[in-house]
Order: sequence, then structure tokens, then C-alpha cells
Amino acid sequence: MPDTAVYQIKDLSFAYGGPPVLEGLSLEILPGRFYGVVGPNGCGKTTLLDLMVGQRQPLAGAISFLGQELAAYPRRALARSLALVPQEMPLGFPFTVSETVLMGRHPHIPRFAAPGEADIEKVEQALAALELSPLRHKLVTELSGGERQRVVLARALAQDTPVLLMDEPTSHLDINHALAVLRVAEARVRQGGRTVLAVMHDLNLAAAFCDHLVFIKQGRLHAAGPTAQVLESGSLQEVFGVRARVAWDDFAGARVVVFDKRGGAA
Repeated sequence: MPDTAVYQIKDLSFAYGGPPVLEGLSLEILPGRFYGVVGPNGCGKTTLLDLMVGQRQPLAGAISFLGQELAAYPRRALARSLALVPQEMPLGFPFTVSETVLMGRHPHIPRFAAPGEADIEKVEQALAALELSPLRHKLVTELSGGERQRVVLARALAQDTPVLLMDEPTSHLDINHALAVLRVAEARVRQGGRTVLAVMHDLNLAAAFCDHLVFIKQGRLHAAGPTAQVLESGSLQEVFGVRARVAWDDFAGARVVVFDKRGGAA
């Protein structure tokens, strides 16, 4: 896949009526890569995703998606190219797991038409990928928090878009399911040439799965680049204010972050 930017973000700023949450942020997202967005609580990570899917409009700056201004996309057309797994999504209606995942196919189904065989197949694939097939007939209102989170991700997988954005996709998951979810996302990148961008708090999971990391501090881009280059002790001290060591670990097959629990200056 040619390295034509999926996103071009230039001088992006946003505020909720007070001081800027994001300010002067510029970023390029290329296809076929797994990006991790990391930074302290309240630094603007979720707001950035909201802007990248068009749920909010920038105060200043510009966002282009696949070479076109994001705001120019009709909602349905955008939903065929871009899926979002939000940090929190209410599932208050008693739909079954299968019915909920099928909702991800709506952008692909003509108006007034019924789901076709291809739509059902995408649902089945998403259920299987996230080990939800045994729960297909269970109501989402009866699921645990972790199960519900996997259903929301399965719905996004069934949407079958070239770009997938995820906001803390493992926050309610045990480590077994967290690894499984990230392996599914990674497979979409490695095998399908898709682009995945995930807001993540667990730096070791980010190090294990992400090709590139984006560090945000106080609404500004602090660093962005290949994980092996930008994930280092100096960046962690500057962004998070913690002492840490970063080194390759053969068992993990990735760089690993070890923190000094005592804190203190570097």
C-alpha cells in the first residue's frame, strides 16, 4: 500500500469553552501501521479521537482524511471507511450480542434492505475473532463490563473499515482478553494492510503492539515516531513525570518499561 497519508492533521486546536484542550497539534498517520496515542489523564487524547471521527469540530487547524477534508464526508460514506471504538458506549437496550454486532454493517446495507449473506459472514467473523460466538444469543444488558467492551469492538470489526480508531480498548479486560483484542487489531494491520490507532494507558501493551507512538502532553504533541525511537526513559520522565527504564525483552518480544515505584526526580 503506498504511503499516502490516511490523516493529515495541521495546527489543530480545540477548547470546551475554557483553556485549549488541544493546541497547535500536527500529525500524519500513514496506512498499514498500528499507532498508539499515550499521555497523562486529561491531556486531550479522547478529544483528538473525537475530532478525527468528526464528532467535534476544531477551533482552529485542519483535518484531512484520505486526501479530503474530513468535514466534507457524508456521514454514511465516512462510516464505510472509518470505525470508532469509544471509551464508553451505553448498551442499554436489550438487543442480543449478534444483533448488536450486526449494527456495524448498517453503513454497507442499502436503505430498507435486509442484511445479506456477506453481512452475516462479517458478523460471524467478528464474533469468532473475539470469542463471543457462545454469547451470540445473550442480551447485551446481561453482560459483564469486559464482555460488553468486546461486543463494541466486534461491532467495529464487523463494520470492516480500512481505518479503526480505539479509545482505551482494553480498559475493562483481563490480561488474556486484552492480549487477544490487541492481537486481532494487529492482525488487521499485518495481514490486511489496515490502519489502527488506539489510545492506550498500558505502556507495555503499547510497546508490544504499536509500530508508532504519539506522545501528548498538556494538549500538545510532545513526540511521535517509531516505538523503538520515541519510547525511552527521557520521554516518560518528561511526559508522565516518572522514573523508568526501557529495554528490549526477549521473552516479551518487545521493549518493556519498568517503573521506579519510589518516584522522585530522574
